Amino acid sequence: MKRLGRRKTLYGIGAAATTALLSGCVGDGDTGLGDDDGTGDGDAGGEGIETAVHQVGRALSGPAWRRSDRVGVCLLVTDPSDAGWLFAEADAETESFLEETEFEESVVAYVESVGPTTCDSLIEFADLAVEDGTLVGDATVASTADGEDVACGEAVTYSGAMVRVTAASPPDRLRLAVTDGWDETAELTGEGGIRDPESLDGFVRPDGDPASVPAALDCPDDEFERHYSSAGDDVNWGSAGSVDDEDGLEMRLVNPAYDGDDPVEALRLERGDEFRVEMTNVSSRDIGVGNHGKYNLEAYTEEGWTEVRGGEDASRFAYTDELVSTRPAETVEWSFTMTEEGLVEGGPHEDHLRVCPDLEPGRYRFVFWGADDLAVAFDYVG
Repeated sequence: MKRLGRRKTLYGIGAAATTALLSGCVGDGDTGLGDDDGTGDGDAGGEGIETAVHQVGRALSGPAWRRSDRVGVCLLVTDPSDAGWLFAEADAETESFLEETEFEESVVAYVESVGPTTCDSLIEFADLAVEDGTLVGDATVASTADGEDVACGEAVTYSGAMVRVTAASPPDRLRLAVTDGWDETAELTGEGGIRDPESLDGFVRPDGDPASVPAALDCPDDEFERHYSSAGDDVNWGSAGSVDDEDGLEMRLVNPAYDGDDPVEALRLERGDEFRVEMTNVSSRDIGVGNHGKYNLEAYTEEGWTEVRGGEDASRFAYTDELVSTRPAETVEWSFTMTEEGLVEGGPHEDHLRVCPDLEPGRYRFVFWGADDLAVAFDYVG
């Protein structure tokens, strides 16, 4: 059994209604590995509960998390519909394990973690118990090597495992001490999602006022009609909900030519610079958004935020109303070049849109109104 290397607390994946914050520590105990194939009754459980373990092997989430950010993720399944996105591509043995679970009297805890070798593909469960409606215990990465003659390749290996817990009063919350293959331990509950907003690349917007504010945008072409804007001053900077107001979307502007941590430099773009906008689902559930083309590119002027794009016939700027599902940890990207052509190329209605007048130095923003007016901003210095 690996001993604790308690250094940081991180969060995993799971439905908010079925999870709670973990406290506790890892102790010595039975492995709970079950039968040789990793599925079967185990001895990880405490008094008054029955347990069965299934070794999934790979990480079903993708993995959609980085070992530099956390030691693993976990989820408490209290209903067959919980986290269907996660189990959609599971193998037949994993599907059978879930189908055989009587959820009226049982729950399933799913855990992913990671180790440094190809043999680190098992997860052991120990000291499982139900305390005040919370499933508590330990989950530790274990090796398949059972002797010194076994060769294990050096490769970061993600693994997943499930434990079914049957009790008179099944728990509805989760609290596990998860230890990875480097003896790093964190207390996980499934709260918060598989992506930590603090670990996302990019920045939201510059601090302070813009260095210059141009006059109202005036296109010399009398037939030019500006693309409509859906938002005014009241947008959600960096964090917002879906079209149904469910929180969990995070947006950042990424400057691929800059890898530092100074937002002033990262959000300072010159003519011809490439940049992209990334929107990530950091929740533990699918989030519905609108057509990905539903966005505005706006400049801050003396008359407020103004869309820089337009064309000769505004009736052509129509968008379909389909609902687009965004999976947990999935990132949607929009890529641009900071030129008049580069702000419309590859985008919606590119054959009918253009920028007019030419770009001027100042502050600009991207607003995705396919969600709840989610925005990021940057400064263009020409």
